[in-house]
Amino acid sequence: MTTEAADPPGTQPVEDRGSRDQGREAAKRLVDALAAQDYRGLFGVLTHDARFRYLIPSGPKEVVGAAEVASKYFDWFGDADALEIEEVLVHRVSDRTSARYRFLVHEQQGWEVVEQQAYLDVNADGQIESIDLVCSGFLFVAERPGESPAQKHEFDAGTMGCSDGLAPEFRRRIGAIPVGDLLVVTVHDPAAKEDLPALARLMGHSVRSIETGGDGRLAITVEKAR
Repeated sequence: MTTEAADPPGTQPVEDRGSRDQGREAAKRLVDALAAQDYRGLFGVLTHDARFRYLIPSGPKEVVGAAEVASKYFDWFGDADALEIEEVLVHRVSDRTSARYRFLVHEQQGWEVVEQQAYLDVNADGQIESIDLVCSGFLFVAERPGESPAQKHEFDAGTMGCSDGLAPEFRRRIGAIPVGDLLVVTVHDPAAKEDLPALARLMGHSVRSIETGGDGRLAITVEKAR
């Protein structure tokens, strides 16, 4: 859901409407590029010497330069295999543009939610000169909001490996469960840590987690995607 707020009274001086629209458009381009994981689009909305000051749970940081700013955003979002916009709120605060956005992010460990509040300075060409940002951090959610909890199915593969039957048995087991459910494969073969996730992704499924137990066994959780 995307929401663009009206400017509340008293938050902006009298100004040219075109400059207001440039700030909003720059914020929209920034958020759209992040959601699309579009490095070129993100780089293009920034001035070459853009300044980025940000506060994340580990502390405050600062980088300068379009390439450095874009790289920092991609450190956060570039590895996601799914990124969905939950909410965007853009408005003016005096001569700055406020952009608050919330993303649902899916990576190997599962779904996370992250919210960021940014204040942008936009030049006359519609490019972002500086960003001051506060980030909530990436917060784990048990399942994607709005969906029923996924059912888990257990597959204890024992000492079976990909060279002696694990791959076809995994195909059979994942094929027998509903789309959106999870197959938890427990296996002793250490090679399965690389082989089984690669097979799952090749088949179009999502690897939710890979965990190593104290006894050396692997627990690989795969979400059936189709």
